Amino acid sequence: MKLLLAVLAVYVTHSFGIEYRLEIRTGWKAHADTDGNVFAKIVGKNGKTVNFGNLDNPHRNDFQRGQTDTFTAHSVIDIGKIQCLVLSTNTPDKWMMDKAVAWSSASPSKSYFYNDGMFLSSERREGVSELKLCEQGTQTYYVTTTTSTDWHSGSDNIYPRLKIIGKRGKKNPSAVTGYLTDPRRNNFERGRQDLFVFQGLADVGRVKCIEVTVDGDDKWLFEMIEIHSQDRRHPVYFRNEKETWLSTDQREGESTLKFCS
Repeated sequence: MKLLLAVLAVYVTHSFGIEYRLEIRTGWKAHADTDGNVFAKIVGKNGKTVNFGNLDNPHRNDFQRGQTDTFTAHSVIDIGKIQCLVLSTNTPDKWMMDKAVAWSSASPSKSYFYNDGMFLSSERREGVSELKLCEQGTQTYYVTTTTSTDWHSGSDNIYPRLKIIGKRGKKNPSAVTGYLTDPRRNNFERGRQDLFVFQGLADVGRVKCIEVTVDGDDKWLFEMIEIHSQDRRHPVYFRNEKETWLSTDQREGESTLKFCS
């Protein structure tokens, strides 16, 4: 019976192919959206690739700010665990991806890819024409922000992301998140806590420092950021003791801040 099922699985795979899915979220930064061409391919742990070609959903305006778009490709090739995502363009209209998730019908384990703010564009002054992103690891991090209770400390247009820096032996490994955002709720309201979960990040060991970078020109004042991982449940707290505001507008605050415990 097991042999029959194995033969049937091989027959189905070769007859209909493996379905690969790619879920991409465009960033919120100004001008992150595009009407240009975006091409994608995924690379498996065994080195084999699947080409999605030009990413385009008919009758849908893809790659709008903050929007999530899903694309499908079929192939008889089993590339195993998806390890890297390669994005490219041949048009100058720049675009910035925030986060991508890829999986297949043969290997439903999802792979996560995060961009650190790089734009994709065929125009060198605007960005790079090809962007290769590889899975950082398998660790899950939980990030809780506490917005200050000061007047006007909340924000609807700030779009922060984190670089998590750890301490492991003589090395200082790091992990980069996507945007801290939950589309289901209004984030960063005055005096409120928000929880964000990031999968597929590098295991940095004991968290020592964080760098907070914002892409919005509104201002935001946070009181504290708390971080813990799936394997290290004891949280690490980073307090904004100097009450420094964050903003891409230099008149309002700093665009990047670093805190160490």
